[in-house]
Amino acid sequence: CPKNCRCDGKIVYCESHAFRDIPHNISGGSQGLSLRYNSIQKLKSHQFAGLNQLIWLYLDHNYISSVDEDAFQGIRRLKELILSSNKITHLHNKTFHPVPNLRNLDLSYNKLQVLQAEQFKGLRKLLILHLRSNSLKTVPIRVFQDCRNLDFLDLGYNRLRSLSRNAFAGLLKLTELHLEHNQFSKINFAHFPRLFNLRSIYLQWNRIRSISQGLTWTWSSLHNLDLSGNDIAGVEPGTFQCLPNLQKLNLDSNKLTNISQETINTWISLISITLSGNMWECTRSICPLFNWLKNFKGNKESTMICAGPKHIQGEKVSDAVETYNICAEIQVVATERSYQAPKTPQRPVFIPKPTVSKLESHQPTSATPSPSADIPTPAVEPEYEHVSFHKIIAGSVALFLSVAMILLVIYVSWKRYPASMKQLQQHTLMKRRRKKARESERQMNSPLQEYYVDYKPTNSETMDVSVNGSGPCTYTISGSRECEV
Repeated sequence: CPKNCRCDGKIVYCESHAFRDIPHNISGGSQGLSLRYNSIQKLKSHQFAGLNQLIWLYLDHNYISSVDEDAFQGIRRLKELILSSNKITHLHNKTFHPVPNLRNLDLSYNKLQVLQAEQFKGLRKLLILHLRSNSLKTVPIRVFQDCRNLDFLDLGYNRLRSLSRNAFAGLLKLTELHLEHNQFSKINFAHFPRLFNLRSIYLQWNRIRSISQGLTWTWSSLHNLDLSGNDIAGVEPGTFQCLPNLQKLNLDSNKLTNISQETINTWISLISITLSGNMWECTRSICPLFNWLKNFKGNKESTMICAGPKHIQGEKVSDAVETYNICAEIQVVATERSYQAPKTPQRPVFIPKPTVSKLESHQPTSATPSPSADIPTPAVEPEYEHVSFHKIIAGSVALFLSVAMILLVIYVSWKRYPASMKQLQQHTLMKRRRKKARESERQMNSPLQEYYVDYKPTNSETMDVSVNGSGPCTYTISGSRECEV
């Protein structure tokens, strides 16, 4: 076992000891060699020629910037090669030709800018390929042509802007493809031809503005599609028509304002969807999506926020639709349009003009019906009763709050200005007393009035007055007589 290394049977661990080169005296029968976390800067020609039994080789987390074209000569049985987290900027066209039995190749977290046309030629048994976090700008045509058994491909966190139509040609068994965190501005499903076994594709956090279908075949194998974190503002109605078995769709953190009913109708197999972080316009255009989500039984994102109109910005879509009856209005209009009175054939009937109004002239000639007998009244739907109940509750709460506010103002005034309140109470009391005094005076000044009847004396009475020396007399209703003396 080499110095500063640990050997466990046919496995050699030379990790974290600042090795600048491959240690000597490694047993030729070793099947595993780990040189992780060292300071190796270059892989020379025939560096591992004496290790012909090697099955896996870990060289990650070093400072490797140069790899010779024949660095892996002599280790034909190698199945796993890990070169991640180094500083590799370039790989020769035939670098991996000496290791045709590779199953797992990890080149992630390097500085690769270009892939050679025959970079992976002959790797027919390769199952997993990691190219994550490099500086790749393009994918050469048919670069994966010989990787017939590749199951997993990771091209995330690169600088890819576009894909050629045959970039993934030959990947007939690929099931998972990662293209997240690149610089794509548009995606056409035609760029993934004949990936009949692809189940998941990850396109999140790009700059995608539009998605086009472009397929002449049905992509029945695709189950998961992640488009979150892009700039998608709208989805064409036929975009998902070629994906009948799509089960998981991520559209969160885009710029969507609404989704049409035609698009929703193509989501026939969805069991999970995320829609948060978009620019949802809470108008009637949101109703197809809202109604679909209300009946959706799978996993769904519940934090959809309105971005407009201004008076409901920041509110949850579900709360805004129910509070402002956004979608109820559409249902009412639809009900009114669908309801029509039964049409009856019009017959010319003679009706006297003086007794018939213009409205009655279009009615059938029968006995005058009662207004409620022939005109059917649509039954009130439970939704509208629910809305009315909400209005009653809101009105009651508003009235209660108003009364409480008035009482609070009175209480605060009484506590803060007790003298003023006392004067106000005394003034009110004095006012009431004066009013009662005036009413009592009126009652005492209005006694029973006696009604007098003027009486004109006759001649005999006049003589009697002159004889007796008394003046004219008047008689009251009670029978008394009053005379002037």
